Amino acid sequence: MPGNNDAHPVFDSPVFESPTLRAAVDRVIPADEWPAGWEGGVAEYLATSRDLGWAIPLLSQLVDRLDRGARDAGAVSFAELSAVAQDAALTALESDVAAAAEFAALRRVSWEGFYAASDRRTPVGLAMVGFRAVPEGVIPVEPEPIAGLRPPALRRDYDVVIVGSGPGGGVAAQVLANAGKSVLLVERAQSLSNAALRGDHLHGKRNAVYWPSAGPGPGHPRVAQLPDGEDRVIDGTEDAALYGLNAMAFGGGTRLWQGMAWRFMPDDFAMASVFGNPEGASLADWPIDYEELEPFYTRAEWELGVAGIEGGLTRRTPRSAGYPMPPMGTEPARELLGRAAESLGWGWGPIPLALNSVPHDGRPACVRCPQCVGHACPVNAKNGAQNTFIPRAVATGNCDVIYDAEVIEVRDGADRAHVTIMAEASTRPIALEIDAEVIVVSAGAVETPRLLLASGIGNDHLGRHLHDHRFVTMLSTVDEPVKPFVGPGHSVATLDHVHAESIPWGGGVLVDLMSLLPLTTASSPNAPGVPLWGAGHKEWMRGGRANVFGVFGMGQEIPMPTSRVTLANGVRDRWGKPVAALRKNVHWASVEVEDGMEREGANWLDAAGAHDIRRQRGIATASAAGEHSCGTARMGTSPENSATDRYGRVHGTKRIVVCDSSLHPTNGSVNPTLTIVANAYRVAEHLVEDWPA
Repeated sequence: MPGNNDAHPVFDSPVFESPTLRAAVDRVIPADEWPAGWEGGVAEYLATSRDLGWAIPLLSQLVDRLDRGARDAGAVSFAELSAVAQDAALTALESDVAAAAEFAALRRVSWEGFYAASDRRTPVGLAMVGFRAVPEGVIPVEPEPIAGLRPPALRRDYDVVIVGSGPGGGVAAQVLANAGKSVLLVERAQSLSNAALRGDHLHGKRNAVYWPSAGPGPGHPRVAQLPDGEDRVIDGTEDAALYGLNAMAFGGGTRLWQGMAWRFMPDDFAMASVFGNPEGASLADWPIDYEELEPFYTRAEWELGVAGIEGGLTRRTPRSAGYPMPPMGTEPARELLGRAAESLGWGWGPIPLALNSVPHDGRPACVRCPQCVGHACPVNAKNGAQNTFIPRAVATGNCDVIYDAEVIEVRDGADRAHVTIMAEASTRPIALEIDAEVIVVSAGAVETPRLLLASGIGNDHLGRHLHDHRFVTMLSTVDEPVKPFVGPGHSVATLDHVHAESIPWGGGVLVDLMSLLPLTTASSPNAPGVPLWGAGHKEWMRGGRANVFGVFGMGQEIPMPTSRVTLANGVRDRWGKPVAALRKNVHWASVEVEDGMEREGANWLDAAGAHDIRRQRGIATASAAGEHSCGTARMGTSPENSATDRYGRVHGTKRIVVCDSSLHPTNGSVNPTLTIVANAYRVAEHLVEDWPA
């Protein structure tokens, strides 16, 4: 991660300078009016990447294999063969099982070097396909960072210690600081600039091929308890999809999200009452309803800053006020799918987004860059905890912030609560002992239960009921491109299949698929008839790629008590604390939701005139903690049905309050962040009113 490059040395290998490897790369991406792969970025990538240790043995074997074949044909080496002969040799490898991994490695490093921005490289492939990370004429703006305190400057006693600076912790900091409480906000990530969290197509949190720039870095292992019975240890520098997709940065996920800011439907708060509880599931009603949360939804939209419009997407969520900003401007995808929705009799509208569609709150409007999702904003127009709630808390003079600090133990008490913090964790760790009236734990659906369980706090519900959403991607081909490299991403949606007869178990929202990064489409074209390499693949990237269009479905995931966060046996973090073990099971009802979204997504594309409609199949997320994970400290009415009370206080404690997605008994069928924010306002305001004696 930025600031930790010593953990990722540049690999120096003779194979990276091999004429045979260069020749092979240049057949995978041959020269035409644009440079070949080697000159177009692959050579620089091989010389500077810190990630390619895996590739050295495979590419070395490939070079040996190609040269042996060339010598058998009477040439000195593969590089001496004609282009036609080289293509023939590579084509033969495609059907050679023994060479499959080697050839896959060749294609992979070629795509990564030619089509992925990373480590300040801008390879030729980006310009070739028309990708500009920042629109022409836009000068990036770096916001003034919030200053963090060094350990000697901290008090040893606060009214509140808040663990985590995401949307839940940020809101709690704002409310409690405004109420005159002294607040310490603890963030385990280092203080990174927006530039350090933007524009890396190999390490971005949502598209990480390698270690993610948004943390957590080495020394933070987890154990994935896989469906086949394997317990796999993954460190924080490894597979982000398996480790968990929650960003670990100041501001949490709101630093890098696209900002889809939905309200849950009224029935989302009563899933058990509406649907019953199928065998093996743990559906539960919330201890609150939509009506109770509605004023806090309105406050969340205005204090976070949401751009939207009342209409087809709001008709089933009664509102006490409109949005503070108009929706983002239209685009061809919205127009196409809007007409298709109307032809089907579906309601539709522009997606509500926590982005400045116009200048707002002293910050500029979105410039519609093509890499919003998973990257920090180039002009600070993306609204999150880092530039809304937390600055307001700090401005009161009542909130201190400490970065690069990890809370490793929480203790409840009759008179005071207590935390142990490892400060300056990435350099020279210092153990701090801090007392507080209240500890607010807002570390997310994995780390919140992990911290509490490791501290000996919580009942049997704590850590259980881990769930996320179900996701379906439907792809197609359209006659005219409708999704150019213009952001922010998803633009149009229909909620007509949420709590409707068309899809069971609460259904899901359907939206247009965002424009994918060049590396994503190069590596997995997902279109019929596209060559896997060579001149035809390169030509498709320039042309046919733009005609791939899709619909994305996000639907209810039915919670299960067996899906949970526990403490791993025998695996500990750098502080000697047990790490999180993650088990994720998928209920059959969740699969029915996926099937329904597949069917209705195909209907929408068909009505839009698309053809070659198909579902994208990828790696299952059954064993990972997704970016929308929730439920592991679910709220309820008693210890028999929940881990916390209706205001987030952990059962059996006096001074420990949870304030994040862990509280959600169910997760709706839309992005949960606005609900996290609204519920955090409710929890924090109640904490002020009912302060522990």
